[in-house]
Amino acid sequence: MNIDRVSVYSLEAELEKPFGWSQRWTRSRGMTVVRITASDGTSGWGECGSGTASRAAIESLAPLIIGEDALARERVWQTLFNASYQGHGFAGANLSAVSALDMALWDLAGRAANRPVSDLLGGGLRDSIAVYATGLYYGEGDFPDALINEAVGYAERGFSGMKMKVAGKPLSEDVERVFAVRQAIGRDLHLMVDANEGYNAATAIEFARRVADADLSWFEEPCASYDDSANLQVNAEAAMPISGGEGLRTRHEFADRLARRVFDIIQPDVVNVGGISELAVVGKMANAFGVLMNPHFWGTGISFAASLHVAACQPPTPHSVVSEPYVNELVLEFDQTPHPVRRDLTPGFPVVDSRVTVPTGPGLGVEVDEAALKRYAVGRPAIVKG
Repeated sequence: MNIDRVSVYSLEAELEKPFGWSQRWTRSRGMTVVRITASDGTSGWGECGSGTASRAAIESLAPLIIGEDALARERVWQTLFNASYQGHGFAGANLSAVSALDMALWDLAGRAANRPVSDLLGGGLRDSIAVYATGLYYGEGDFPDALINEAVGYAERGFSGMKMKVAGKPLSEDVERVFAVRQAIGRDLHLMVDANEGYNAATAIEFARRVADADLSWFEEPCASYDDSANLQVNAEAAMPISGGEGLRTRHEFADRLARRVFDIIQPDVVNVGGISELAVVGKMANAFGVLMNPHFWGTGISFAASLHVAACQPPTPHSVVSEPYVNELVLEFDQTPHPVRRDLTPGFPVVDSRVTVPTGPGLGVEVDEAALKRYAVGRPAIVKG
């Protein structure tokens, strides 16, 4: 069973109401979706971020794997890595392409074997994954009523924790927003903040000092994830755990940061790190270093399912007879912001007691709605074949 063709779809949808964070305002949502089809007709789905660079990278790398054994995931991954290698990392958008292609090959392999991806990874340690809600972005005139109502809504839906944005307003306003949300949801729920790399070290330390009494479970991306000096400085001064790494690529960009404890919690994203194969590797590395991995997610049901399968196989960090989310058991981000493509492309994932069941169907265990694929397509799909 060889790889026969790779289909690439650019998807995009405008939002009725934009929302903001420290770097920009989001006015549309999209993804680049790939479908790998084998010579026997079996196919699998993967995805990465939207944009012409991601699509071009997939179209550039896909010819390298046409005709390869569709089940030889490690060999294919190394082929793609070798074509993208630059100083123990990935060059540009090639990382996105590798992530999407790898994801699709795992889905394809599971469908061929009639087994879920978690089984192919060695078997899940749990059949459901703890999740938290990501939302609480900036909106026009959202404070306090809209922000508080959104936070209370997540609590009422059963989420045990939620994450809000900071670094997009003056410092004093963000501090006020954090305490307003904490007061609204009480002290029993987890609250996290995400600066999206919006602070320098001095400002991040000052922010952490001002919100020290808000009982935050972590402070995400206070500074640029590649600025190790700044993050180490914040980590040394802040009262709460520091997290980051959603944009880091492959084991090579995590290894030294794990060894030096740049972050208390790492947050690789399956669409950035190198796909299912590499997310699993980074997870085992984090476990060996005693660093909790709480994967990042901002895509559609394709990458969410992929993250669920890897999360199912991630052991507690550290090992213990007790496995407790936020303590030694990972929690997976579950983005709740508007995303028409995600809403329509795959079935949803019910949340029960702040957990999502790991799909048990073949492969990723999700089916792509091809009508939605056509509805949100930007231009025609690219087909790469021998």
